[in-house]
Amino acid sequence: MDTVLFLLLAYVMGFFTAIPIGATQIEIAKRSLNNHLRAAYMVALGSVSSDVMYGAIALFGVAPFFKDKTVVAIFGLVATVILWLLAFLTFKEGAKANMLELSHSTLKSKRMSFFTGFSLAVTNPMMVVWWLVGVRIVKDLGLVTSLDRNASLLFLVFGGLGLASYLTVLATTLHWVKRFVSNEMMKKVNYGLGVVLILLSFYFLVSSLHTLLHS
Repeated sequence: MDTVLFLLLAYVMGFFTAIPIGATQIEIAKRSLNNHLRAAYMVALGSVSSDVMYGAIALFGVAPFFKDKTVVAIFGLVATVILWLLAFLTFKEGAKANMLELSHSTLKSKRMSFFTGFSLAVTNPMMVVWWLVGVRIVKDLGLVTSLDRNASLLFLVFGGLGLASYLTVLATTLHWVKRFVSNEMMKKVNYGLGVVLILLSFYFLVSSLHTLLHS
């Protein structure tokens, strides 16, 4: 096993997987832009914890449970409800007079932020597939022939570090950028984040209902 390349690839795959905009990134942005950087980090930690949990499920042999389309659809419906709630809170916060002094307890709470990140990520059991694809890639590249327990743990750790690195960089960058953003711009950004959450919720809703109706 080429250990260095194996670990580097696991890290890079994790990093790039976290880049596409989703509900987790939006929740991180809301907190970072409103001066709650530690809470933003906790969203990232919650999300990564869930992703690594699914990695353990994928690598240690209980992934077949999540091949059931009905199970995945139910997770999607749960995600829809969570996204509706977050969108409601986002619009409610955006209606406040001074977005730059936003101090909503839901945003500030580190415990609630961790739960938010975890609950958003845990409603996406297809993360199991990402880990399995990652394993296939490192095998196809000849970096490993098979993943024993130690190699699987290393793949989980470095993949998780990659995920965490991007989300942490995102939170820190947005926290730094906020000093150049006006109150009016913050309101528009918050409104835009709320709209994206609504759109994501309908994607999960339509996808889940389609699966349930045709299963």
